Amino acid sequence: MRGVVVSVALLAMVLLAGCGFQLRGQARLPPELSAVYVQSQQAIGVPPGPVSRTLRRLLAGNGTTVTRDPAQATATITILREGSGRRVVATDRLNVKRQYFLAYDAAYQVTLANGKTLIPLEGLSANRTLLFDENQVLGFEAAQEALVDSMAEDLAWQIIRRLQSIGS
Repeated sequence: MRGVVVSVALLAMVLLAGCGFQLRGQARLPPELSAVYVQSQQAIGVPPGPVSRTLRRLLAGNGTTVTRDPAQATATITILREGSGRRVVATDRLNVKRQYFLAYDAAYQVTLANGKTLIPLEGLSANRTLLFDENQVLGFEAAQEALVDSMAEDLAWQIIRRLQSIGS
């Protein structure tokens, strides 16, 4: 029995390796991004959005020093805009909303400490659909929040991959 389990595990690893699947692992960011300041352009008194928070966490997790002092940074990532919205895409015959389209978008730019623009203004977006069940109203709000967080993480990873492509 144990031999079968080991054989299946080895077969799965060979198949995954053959299809090009790789775990994300460490991003190789260029040396210009050794110390980064993430600046959020939210309104005064409004905390940074999910993309800004997630980006800080991902940068730190990939070996970059995330500083709170822009004077210590070798580069600044400015999140110029980020936000989410939803719209109804389907209703039933009683005009009860059944399906929503959720969207999250962000715009950012990256500048080096010497003032050079590394990445000019770029926009990103992600979207998901969400079904409404009147029997799970409380779950609907939690599901919407989870999808917004998921989209924000996707956008933060897109920024990381874009930064990684600069070093290649």
